[in-house]
Amino acid sequence: MGALKQYIQSFVKRGGILIALSTFLSKFSTAILSIVVVRILTQEQYSDVAYLLSFYAILIVFAGLGGNYSLMRYGSISNSYLEKKNLYYFALKKGVIATFFISLLCSVFFYFYSKDDFFIPFLIMSLSIITYYQLEVLKSYYRIFELNKIYARINTYSSLVSLILVLICTYLFATNGYFIGLLISPLLIFFFFSRKISQPSKLRDIFDKKKFWSYGLHTSISAFANQIIFSIAPILIAILSTNKLEIGIFKVATIIPFNVLTLPGILMQTDFTAIAKNSNDRKYLVDYYLNYLKIFGLCSLPFFALSIYFGKEIITVIFGKEYIDAAPMFNIFMIATYFSYILRNPLGNILLAVGKAKWNGYNTYFFCIFYIVASWLFYNQYNVYSFVYSLAIVFIFSGVVALFMFIKYLRIIK
Repeated sequence: MGALKQYIQSFVKRGGILIALSTFLSKFSTAILSIVVVRILTQEQYSDVAYLLSFYAILIVFAGLGGNYSLMRYGSISNSYLEKKNLYYFALKKGVIATFFISLLCSVFFYFYSKDDFFIPFLIMSLSIITYYQLEVLKSYYRIFELNKIYARINTYSSLVSLILVLICTYLFATNGYFIGLLISPLLIFFFFSRKISQPSKLRDIFDKKKFWSYGLHTSISAFANQIIFSIAPILIAILSTNKLEIGIFKVATIIPFNVLTLPGILMQTDFTAIAKNSNDRKYLVDYYLNYLKIFGLCSLPFFALSIYFGKEIITVIFGKEYIDAAPMFNIFMIATYFSYILRNPLGNILLAVGKAKWNGYNTYFFCIFYIVASWLFYNQYNVYSFVYSLAIVFIFSGVVALFMFIKYLRIIK
């Protein structure tokens, strides 16, 4: 109990409560946004939004070619104020340029691929990747300087502004409005919180650019594969199914589990810098993970059990009776999410913090390929449930692999 008490005290001392509250608000706002948007739009319109959001979720992981990830990693372990500052401006400027070209190339490709009225919302969505990246780099800046109060304020304001703007724009302009809100809200927050950051009179290259981009790219590719796991289903369902409404039903089944799945990230966002600084301390890493299990593994179990038991009621009350078919999928996802809570999420983040982006990537690549192939092969037999079963398998077994990788890393530094 003494170690757990010290663990909690350390979390609070680093501003964990503020980050936890702001991150919870962010996830809660995202969930509310999803629920209200489902109510505002018709099933056909929401299916269009879900389809385009699948592209959005994949593209954001390539924003800046991972410059924001590298800034967090190398900024955390750097003891030089000037180097941290240079890393921020380097990641911001070079990353924005890279993101612009990524958005441009994707828009040109989609122009020739798109059907009906999809191009305009896709173009708006692709531009929102740039503003998303700017805000993520700004967040990382305040994290590496351990200015967690400001980071929490950014999270809070960003959540509220995004919720309000996206809802208003969606109500006024439907699908196009949803992505207009995504484009504008990060930009407003970025300009407001970046005003006080002074740029050095002369930027100096005092860091290893090769390592910087290598880590960022590996993390981006890993995150890309991870987002495919989360986001490819609506795209594949659109290709394989003649029933367009299946996309919306599948998406509804994932809204709560996927939002709940990100909650352990509250702790990881607070402790990433601490884990990075203690990358070679075996005892610290073991104690950290065991204390994590005591908090998230045990405390979350009643929530998951009740959610599964009342799954049908949760779906009908929150989303409406027309989505009742999503209830069995919801239950399966909640079971898989719990396993991800105790294995895949914490261990994957620890491996990233200690610099093992490649290991984390190999795990994700394998299960990404497995998910796509299995879902495709068994679609004729299980229909949309081929995606549900495959995703559940990925959540559980990729976590087991992450555990073995963590043990291997501990043996290396022993």
